[in-house]
Amino acid sequence: MLLDENYYRDLISKLGLPEMPIVKVEKQDMPQTTLQKFYNDFNYITKKLLQFVFYNNIQDLISADFSNDAIMKMKNGILPENIDICLKKPFEYGGELDFSNLFLIKKRPFKTIIDQFIDEQVLNFNREKISSFSNGYELPNVLFVPSPKGIVFLPALKGFVGPGGNTSADIMTEIGSSMFVKSGGF
Repeated sequence: MLLDENYYRDLISKLGLPEMPIVKVEKQDMPQTTLQKFYNDFNYITKKLLQFVFYNNIQDLISADFSNDAIMKMKNGILPENIDICLKKPFEYGGELDFSNLFLIKKRPFKTIIDQFIDEQVLNFNREKISSFSNGYELPNVLFVPSPKGIVFLPALKGFVGPGGNTSADIMTEIGSSMFVKSGGF
């Protein structure tokens, strides 16, 4: 089966993010030391990004429905519990460590969906290796990655409902609501 851009646009839509733009990126040869430096410096730039977004994009944070507590943590350079920072273009695919290559997103449910989307591509690329009991995995030569326009991902739908029907903001609420539904509710 040919897994092309249309296939992955359809997949991210089915996963619950039909408004998320995707772009095609190609794997780059990069020395391991350069890659390691990017990942080491990522923690430093995270604090700076959070403060930058607080002072320059506060309306986007409010529009994305981030809590007041989360927004105040960002002012101090602290990454709130249900928020993650993603790369628009991964380092392995030529992405740079600068604000224009980063975006803030709620972990639940949106980052979870993005992780599923990327994992599906890596799994499809490695199917032959997995079936031949080969150890490890490789990153695909071509990857389709989510690339929202701004520095804060703004979902198109307020009151988002994921493919499982769950709008939980944290893992414990999600687990609790799943257990409640499975037990038959009241």
